[in-house]
Amino acid sequence: MKIKIENVGPIRQGATANDGYITVNDLTLFIGNQGTGKSTVTKLISTLCWLEKALFRNYVRESELKKENFFKNHCKWHKLDRYLRDDSYIHFIGHCYEFEYKAKEFSAIVRNKDGYSIPQIMYVPAERNFLSVVDRPRILKALPTSLYAFLDEFETAEKNIYKDGIELPLDEDNVKLKYDPRNKLAHIEGSGYSIRLSEASSGIQSMAPLFIVSQYLANSILKEKEANEMSLEERRKIEAEIEKILSNKDLSEDVKMLSLKNISSRYKKGCFFNIIEEVEQNLFPTSQKLILFKLIELLNQTKGNRLLLNTHSPYIINYLSIAVKAEQVLNMAIADTKDRKRLEIDIERIIPLKSCIASDRLSIYEVTNKGEIRSLSTYNGIPSDNNYLNNLMEEVNELYSQLQEIEEEYEN
Repeated sequence: MKIKIENVGPIRQGATANDGYITVNDLTLFIGNQGTGKSTVTKLISTLCWLEKALFRNYVRESELKKENFFKNHCKWHKLDRYLRDDSYIHFIGHCYEFEYKAKEFSAIVRNKDGYSIPQIMYVPAERNFLSVVDRPRILKALPTSLYAFLDEFETAEKNIYKDGIELPLDEDNVKLKYDPRNKLAHIEGSGYSIRLSEASSGIQSMAPLFIVSQYLANSILKEKEANEMSLEERRKIEAEIEKILSNKDLSEDVKMLSLKNISSRYKKGCFFNIIEEVEQNLFPTSQKLILFKLIELLNQTKGNRLLLNTHSPYIINYLSIAVKAEQVLNMAIADTKDRKRLEIDIERIIPLKSCIASDRLSIYEVTNKGEIRSLSTYNGIPSDNNYLNNLMEEVNELYSQLQEIEEEYEN
């Protein structure tokens, strides 16, 4: 999957390598300053992946694509419609469709529908904390549309938590999220305390919805993959229902979308595309490590899964380097069975084996203040530390050294 973006919101030009195209890999990461366009890129990818799935399922007809403002209207979901200008250019190369937005016109080309694995696309917005700070988030009004969609998945995941709750990957032992179905309230339980999620720390309020939705959906995909595939007859029945809804002129667009959503739940998904804004939000560095490693584990759970993150945190890149290096060490040629087992035990002390990832499955892009998208270089397959975030940390060290020099000068 690839995408080229020019003159959309803060983004001015495509990636500096690969003819301007961003490669959406198994794990893709965007770093950069606030307001540079990281979310613009991730939201566009989410929108176009959803549109590809909608066309494949016949939720959207190919004849509709050429309608005026078709693409702009779909961008309203993530509030990107005003980011499109007369000179905006987008070229998306997906699995079964290729889309182009140029000179305010949208077009699509069918590539190859064979072998397309229907993804469960989940966009985890940075505003997810809003769903944790109140006991019953349904009472919140005028939330972004994407946040309402995430709330649906959050509530479903909460209801499917086992009686014993679910342990959160935090730098604190035995912190669990439990759900009381009777009162419809989420609780956080730790060593000697139990509080409502709305009373928890900001880090837990950010972590909890992100983690339980990610785990629930990833596990759901795994179960569906293990179950029998949908038969041709089942698919035809669903397609007939979809066509009946779309052709009913008496139904409003909102009612149509709700009906299609209900039908969607009966489709078997083949993979999970997890898109997360500010994965590190309000988390201590060691907790950033734990949630990242858990997300990679969920990524590795089913072939075809994808994980897309954007971040301001240099720790996320550094921990990704650990995951890549661990995979390299794990793949060392060791014939002796005992030595192989000892190697795995030694690695497991540092990082879970299920959280390792090969470098060719990873893409990292830096979005600059000038609206450029720069592919981050690697050294022996390890992400380079020559990036905006690590350079800022070096700047801090340099400023500290300068103050020490001033101190020494005046002491003498």
